[in-house]
Amino acid sequence: MACSLGGALAGPIIVEPHVTAVWGKNVSLKCLIEVNETITQISWEKIHGKSSQTVAVHHPQYGFSVQGEYQGRVLFKNYSLNDATITLHNIGFSDSGKYICKAVTFPLGNAQSSTTVTVLVEPTVSLIKG
Repeated sequence: MACSLGGALAGPIIVEPHVTAVWGKNVSLKCLIEVNETITQISWEKIHGKSSQTVAVHHPQYGFSVQGEYQGRVLFKNYSLNDATITLHNIGFSDSGKYICKAVTFPLGNAQSSTTVTVLVEPTVSLIKG
């Protein structure tokens, strides 16, 4: 079993590789974890160039933590140790980019997979009398 995967539907971490979100709306980022090992922590991170920013963390003993600009905007949807899907509320253009869902397991270590979010503006239709 591989310890690290890069954004696919195969392996221990299942995500949607590409998600399209609508500006001002909500979007769910799926993360299903299929491992037989003990999960000690789950986290979501957003990639910024060569660095990453923690979005949300869940530890079975210590609970949930949502970081920085994501406070009040991110919720775990149907949380269990096998479903770390999050809902991101009130999407903005700055939410575009690559997100990684990580599971820390014992004894095998980390498993992860990534999803890329594209934010679009909802089209409007205008009727002009003429």
